[in-house]
Amino acid sequence: MATEDIAARTIEVVASHLDRDSASITLDTALDELGVNSLQLTEIVMDLEDMFDVEIDQNAAEAWASLKRVRDIVEAIEKLAGAKA
Repeated sequence: MATEDIAARTIEVVASHLDRDSASITLDTALDELGVNSLQLTEIVMDLEDMFDVEIDQNAAEAWASLKRVRDIVEAIEKLAGAKA
């Protein structure tokens, strides 16, 4: 799957969880700017894992520490999806 597709779908999931317009979110948008809390991040990651059939091997604390921007989530998915291909 192309990076653009993963990015677009990730942005849609993030926007959906936050009741925001996806047009207001970019790859460089910081999750804390969006007001994402640890529970929301966990739910977003779980939805994306299901969507892309990958498993981001991090507990909630590790995810909170390493996933700072939307781009970080996209890159994690790309890496895992690439490893499965």
